[in-house]
Amino acid sequence: MFQLINPIWLYAIGGISIPLIIHLWNIKKGKTLKIGSISLLGESSRQSARSLKLIDLLLLFLRCLLLIILALIFAGPIWNSKINTAVNKGWLLIEKENLTETYTKFKSEIDSLNSLGYEFHYFEPGFELAKLRGALKEMTTEKGSEVLLPYWSLIKLLDDKIPQNTKAVIFTPNRLNRLGAERPVISKQLSWKTYTPSDSTATWIENAWFSESDSVKVTIASSSPVGTTYKTVTIDPADKNSSFAIDIQNGNASLKFKDICQGDSLPVIIDTATIRIAIYTDKFKSDAGYLKAAIGAIQKYTERKIKLSEFSTMNIPSGQNIIFWLSESAIPSGIIPLNSLFVYEKGKLEQVSSRLKLSPAISNTEKGDIDLYKRISYSEPGGRGFPVWEDGYGQPILDLQMKNKLSVFHFYSRFNPDWNELVWSDDFPKALISIIIPEQNVSEMHPSDKRIANQTQIKPVFINDNAQPSDKNPESQKSLKDQFWLALVVIFLLERYLTFRNNLI
Repeated sequence: MFQLINPIWLYAIGGISIPLIIHLWNIKKGKTLKIGSISLLGESSRQSARSLKLIDLLLLFLRCLLLIILALIFAGPIWNSKINTAVNKGWLLIEKENLTETYTKFKSEIDSLNSLGYEFHYFEPGFELAKLRGALKEMTTEKGSEVLLPYWSLIKLLDDKIPQNTKAVIFTPNRLNRLGAERPVISKQLSWKTYTPSDSTATWIENAWFSESDSVKVTIASSSPVGTTYKTVTIDPADKNSSFAIDIQNGNASLKFKDICQGDSLPVIIDTATIRIAIYTDKFKSDAGYLKAAIGAIQKYTERKIKLSEFSTMNIPSGQNIIFWLSESAIPSGIIPLNSLFVYEKGKLEQVSSRLKLSPAISNTEKGDIDLYKRISYSEPGGRGFPVWEDGYGQPILDLQMKNKLSVFHFYSRFNPDWNELVWSDDFPKALISIIIPEQNVSEMHPSDKRIANQTQIKPVFINDNAQPSDKNPESQKSLKDQFWLALVVIFLLERYLTFRNNLI
């Protein structure tokens, strides 16, 4: 289809009136014929003989055509042609891990797609092509790849693997723990169908540790599609009637359920270590008092083996798991904890009237906020690390930076009621648990987690998210300027030739 990019230039075609007027103005006058006698001529009115030769009309046409073509060149002539985008046979993708159950849930839809010519591929790395009927008959095992990539990672791989103009229809369970950490950005056509699997409940041991009384504390998780709950129980290692089995190998004690049907039978290492915590107070002696009280509450609640030491000098012995550096002085290079370092940041003091935002999973206060009065200015434009606590303006109050295997927490306030209300809050010990006992935090991605995700949560990000895929074939545009310039040159040469020839006559 012929189109113009700037059709306003068509007004320039009006310029053909110029050669038209010139041609009409320059029509040759007739010649006077002299005769010997005029007696036989009547008194008719004087007439002039005028002639308009065919060659003049051709020149007029060519000159007008030159102006028309020039106007069209400025208007940007293009040719739109339909691209043959007949959609290739689609891909039908199902996990090998859940093939039978998935097929049962979507039997009619899967059969319909299969009959339409959709190729069946396993939804796992490589996207192996297979025959659906043959795959369903192989009932000896339904285990897929040993490496179960998150769904979002597979979606990203699929976007690179699948041919252009090929639709993909994916059928999977809606497990939240299978999604992944990063939502993919894709460009291919994709439809994702999910369902809730039949095995919708699970129980497992989240973690276990020896308490001060040498009993074993166990955190048990119970998961269902609506959520996961946790409870902590105490067991006696010498109790043979316990539902747990303790095994010791290579000096490590592990714990698991005796009855496989009762829960996940994977063993969990029992933590026997003592957590050594050092607090360097410097001039912040009162801050250390609030911190020690919170750590004491954590120790009482978890019954973990914690050894807490306070230092007013920099002679801190090695082997400390965690160091709270409540000082604005630089940390000597020789003082390095094994796991975590908590540092008071120094800088410009700001008086603020804001809120300190902890994680909603930690805080029981309204909106998870705590009054914030003072803070140290956060001068890092791109952020020093991952924000853990924030103020009401989204600026980090506590951020986390990983240096090799050391977790470094930068605190832009103080453990002092003149700075914030954190030290008076019941959430203070809870907020510190993630620093002192990171494994105490419940796992978000346990393999047995049965929580489900809705369609909004699993939806990938499309590059053209606002433009839905169209069934119409797209068009390709080809510029016609070169062809029009060629025509212009040819017509100009022809016009010059005819003009030169006309002048010779």
